[in-house]
Order: sequence, then C-alpha cells, then structure tokens
Amino acid sequence: MPAGAVDREIAGIASPQGADERQVTFCAKKDFLPVVASSRCAAVIVRKGEAIRGKVCLETDDPYVGYAKIAQAFEDVRPLWGQGIAASAIVDPTAKIAAGVSIGPLAVIGSNVSIGERSRINATSVIEKDTLIGADCRIDSGVVVRYGTVIGKRVVIQSGTVVGSDGFGNARENNRFIRIPCFGNVVIEDDVDIGAGCTIDRGNFEPTLIQQGSKLDNLIHIAHNVEIGEHTAIAAQAGISGSTHIGDRVLIGGQAGFVGHLEIGDDSFIGAKAGVSKDVKPGENVTGYPARDIMTMRRIEAAEARLPELLKEVKRLRKDIEKLKRR
Repeated sequence: MPAGAVDREIAGIASPQGADERQVTFCAKKDFLPVVASSRCAAVIVRKGEAIRGKVCLETDDPYVGYAKIAQAFEDVRPLWGQGIAASAIVDPTAKIAAGVSIGPLAVIGSNVSIGERSRINATSVIEKDTLIGADCRIDSGVVVRYGTVIGKRVVIQSGTVVGSDGFGNARENNRFIRIPCFGNVVIEDDVDIGAGCTIDRGNFEPTLIQQGSKLDNLIHIAHNVEIGEHTAIAAQAGISGSTHIGDRVLIGGQAGFVGHLEIGDDSFIGAKAGVSKDVKPGENVTGYPARDIMTMRRIEAAEARLPELLKEVKRLRKDIEKLKRR
C-alpha cells in the first residue's frame, strides 16, 4: 500500500465544511485548499499534484468530474414508494412492464405503453398510450408524458414537466385563429436529464428530438420540431422556438431566447438573456440582445457604462463650438 494510504470506510460525500470522518469531499479550486485542509473529511478529491498534507487524497485530472462520478455512487436510487406497482396506480392491461419497474401511487399507465427494466414511475405521473420508456429511467412525481413519446435509457424527467404537449401552431383567417393539430411526437435519447417544470412540444409531423447526453435545467420551453444535439446543456428559463436546430455540445445560458428556424452550430456558446435572431456558426460565442459576438458586446457594454460621462463631454464641446461661432 502506498505511503500515507489507509484502509478507511467511506459512507458518504459532503462539502468540506460539513464532512465528517466517514465522508469524502472535493477541492476543485486552489482557493479552497485552506478550507479543505481544516475539514474533518476522511478523504478529499484533488487535482493531480495538489495533495493536501495530512489528508488522504484521491488525485484526478479534474476534481469536479471526480466528485460527480463518486457522488453517483452514493445516490439513493431506491424507489420512493417501494418496489412494484402501488395498489392505487392505474395500469392498462396492454401495458408491458419489465422486471424491477416501480410505479407509485395514483400513477396512470396507458394502453400499449412499454416501460424498461428498473425504471421508476413516481406518484401521480401520467404515461399516455403508445409511449416507450427504456431501462433505468426516473420519471418523477407529477410528470405528464403524452401519447407516442419515445424515451431512451437512463433518462431523468423531474416533477411538473410535460413531454409531448401540442405545439403552438395556428393559422389566421379573418382575424380568427384556427388551431393546427400536431401529428408528430417527441423522441428523447439515452442519458438525457430534463429539469422540473419544462414543456417539450410534439412535432407537427416529424418528431421534436433531444439527442443523447443533453441536459435541460428547470423551466425550459422546447417548441415543436426543435432538434437538440448531443451533450448540449441549456440553463433555466430558456425558450427555443419551433424548428430551431441546435448542434452538439452547445452551451446555452439562462433566459436565452431563440426565434424559429435557426441553425445553431456545434460547440457554440449562447450567453444568458441573449436574444438569438440569426444563425450561429459552429464554435461562435454570442451574447446580448440582439445576440452578437461576445467580444463586440463587451465593447458595447463598456461604452454604455461611459455614456453619462460622454454626454457631459458632448455638452461641453457644444458650448465651445458656440463660442467659436460667435467669434
């Protein structure tokens, strides 16, 4: 065994301030080294070469990634309402429920629904007809998954989210709106996380698509026929208008808004509160309203901060010009 290593039982993970002798913590930034050094933790995840004297250190290339992986080992994934199907749940006899699935109280499972192994459908959730749900999914209490939705494996959908609602499509005749029915569905691929209170509209004909590994925060609206690429992350209160295509590995800040029918390139960055009205090229970083190159926006913001001073200067120059004219 390497010098300094010890056999020790680890029973959980906690912050440096809250960790005790049976818990592991992490240090992602050098600024926190003094805090971690004084922690009672049993072990600490650190960056390679930044071991803390007197602590059992788990060295890794990225402590935050190490923290994420170890935290999953301590997550309680037991069914909230116990194993099996609750007595008050309503399950259509045509539904296919795989081994190890748990269905909570007052949940409703429609006809021809298929739910994969070990998935958890929590209390009061509604899974409408012809929906396919893969293995190891977590559908939290109060989720509505509308008819024909396809959900892959290891998907998490948090409370209050509606998947497969009708898109906002209307024609106008003589100042009256005529509703356009939606004939598509929603497809959510493997390892997608969807936060609480999101709404994801079904496509008009083709599906609305969220590709594997993407992460959606709370209170996000995804309109009809939007496509979100792989491993894209969207922060809270963003709104994506219909038929917008977002590429792979895109980062989108909170409250960003997109008009419809845009192409957002791979590896791009959209700042918080950005108003995106034009296509964004792959790798481009934009922010502001309307959204522009991030460095351009920083110069504009710097100039705006000087406006009061510049207005005073303009007034002074006007006075000087008037004096010169009178001469």
